[in-house]
Amino acid sequence: MKLTKKTIISNTILFAGIIGFVMLFGKLFGNENILIGVSTITAMLMLLERDMTSHPVRNTLKFVALNVFMGLAAFLAGFNPFLAIPINFITMFVISYSLLFNLKNPLYFPFSLQYIFILAMPVAVDQMPMRIASLVFGALAIMGIQLLANKNKMRKSGDKKIQAICDGLIVKAQNRLEGTATDEIDEQISTDISGLRGIIYDKREENYYLTEEGRLKLNVSASFEKINILLDTMDMDESRNPLLTSLVDCLTAASDSLTDKEAVQTLDYSFKQMLSKYESEQTHSETVFRMLNALDFLKDSLSELSSLGKGQSNVVRNLEHIPKKFQKLRISEKKSHTNSIKISYAVRMAVAISLTGFIADYFELTEGRWMLFTVLSVIIPIYEQSQKKMRDRIFATVVGAILVAIAFAIFQGTMIRTVLLMTAGYLMSYVKVYRYSTILVTFSAIGSAALITGTTEILTVERLLLVVLGIVIALLINKFILPYKLEDANEDLKDMYEDTIHEMLLEVAQQVKGAGHDHVMKNLLLFTTMIEDRLKLNNQANSTDKELAWLQHQRRAASTIYELYWWIHKHGVDESNIVTITAELDLLIGTPSAKQLLHEALPGMKDRLQTMERIEDLIVQTMIVEITEDVHASKQLYTS
Repeated sequence: MKLTKKTIISNTILFAGIIGFVMLFGKLFGNENILIGVSTITAMLMLLERDMTSHPVRNTLKFVALNVFMGLAAFLAGFNPFLAIPINFITMFVISYSLLFNLKNPLYFPFSLQYIFILAMPVAVDQMPMRIASLVFGALAIMGIQLLANKNKMRKSGDKKIQAICDGLIVKAQNRLEGTATDEIDEQISTDISGLRGIIYDKREENYYLTEEGRLKLNVSASFEKINILLDTMDMDESRNPLLTSLVDCLTAASDSLTDKEAVQTLDYSFKQMLSKYESEQTHSETVFRMLNALDFLKDSLSELSSLGKGQSNVVRNLEHIPKKFQKLRISEKKSHTNSIKISYAVRMAVAISLTGFIADYFELTEGRWMLFTVLSVIIPIYEQSQKKMRDRIFATVVGAILVAIAFAIFQGTMIRTVLLMTAGYLMSYVKVYRYSTILVTFSAIGSAALITGTTEILTVERLLLVVLGIVIALLINKFILPYKLEDANEDLKDMYEDTIHEMLLEVAQQVKGAGHDHVMKNLLLFTTMIEDRLKLNNQANSTDKELAWLQHQRRAASTIYELYWWIHKHGVDESNIVTITAELDLLIGTPSAKQLLHEALPGMKDRLQTMERIEDLIVQTMIVEITEDVHASKQLYTS
């Protein structure tokens, strides 16, 4: 993390707010429920990355139901160690399965942590009403901060992303003109496009319908993506200089259009000047055609966005029936679901918590919660990542224990020790690497317990032993119970990407017949971005050139298919060319054996570019050629 004055101030205010919230929570609901305040503030901060304001009442009821369910389950589990086994298993399975997502960051951690806190601090029957009240309040607080922080997130954060992408593309175009590297700006553009689509994805109604603002901003992101791809593939000779200069003018106006409605007219004027220039030159450049189309799409989308009233932004046109493939599947309906990441993680976590909970209760281990905390932090969805966490956890526990023993030996007073613990907590906001942040967590955990007992030696040794036992249990469970490896994750995601491209092509074929589903196509484009982000995250340390090339071809194919869909939606296809274009799409959609013929079909597709008289159909054919090249190239890389 880059330390700046703004970062220090914001982290200090945040830390003060966290301390204030937890102390207030303890005052309201008693010290026996103060850890619920800790898990609540953790959930509040983690869930801020998601926009849950589309269905505030529904989401509030879900969080209330989940929290109350956890409170009752933990209470019942406290009666008997053997009864606790099925209760803990079911509870952890529900939390882990429902809050782990294939394409988005998981949300299970704060709720799993909360359940362990409740198990570790049981209450008597007469204290249960206050415990349930604290859990209900926690759920309400989570949605309350959502409504405060994420209200109008699409407009505020979305507009910032669009302006950042515009600025990035301008810099990239200028770098291309100057012949300088674009790697760093490429990463920024890609990240901002993904971020914008993530916001749109979260704002969908019924996990399908896009709001009007979301629909238009997704189109804007698609235009930006196509412009970015064209800048990568463009041959840089002197004839391209006027094209890039005109592009910079259009992008500058596009960036300004979000805050200045007159800039929309400037964008329209710049585009018309650009179009007039190439029409007068009677250009036949495919690159120019594609750039003009992308800018036309961008211009139309920004113009609609500018004229969208505040009351219309969150309007949803749910005229389409949600296709069956987008409705939630039951476990039994999904092929090979028992091997999925969700079922694998949920079973492993449920077994781990029910087993370690039983050991702690049966042998009456007073500090048995450290086993539970260790298992929770070490058992993660992907096997290889959990192995690294185990090593880091052992290292961090040893170092943290040594540091707290030395610090508390030197500083004897309760006040100075409390200051040390608060300092460790404050430093956590700056340390993001798990290996080192866990040292601070260990320091705070042992130190907090030591303040109560007045000693550190027994707690330190005991915690070390329990952490090691927790790691051994987690290691055995990860290895032998439904292990889910990085290779499995990559194969599942790649298959999902291939299937999504296939579904996009099916929608284009339907659009040729005038029967496409607009929301389907938009959802599919969002899925491709989510899949790609997940693949990059899984393989950030060991991506090969082959994998990166495969992703690049998939991204280009998805972008061009989306562009093709909306081009046909706007211009249609001449009757004389429908049979030819449909046959080419059928070849792309066909069976794997049929797709092997793509390379042989390419020359014929390119020859037909010379025979089409209608300019709109010529552009359709150009896009089909481009899609065919990318699909064939990715297929070769995937099967090799």
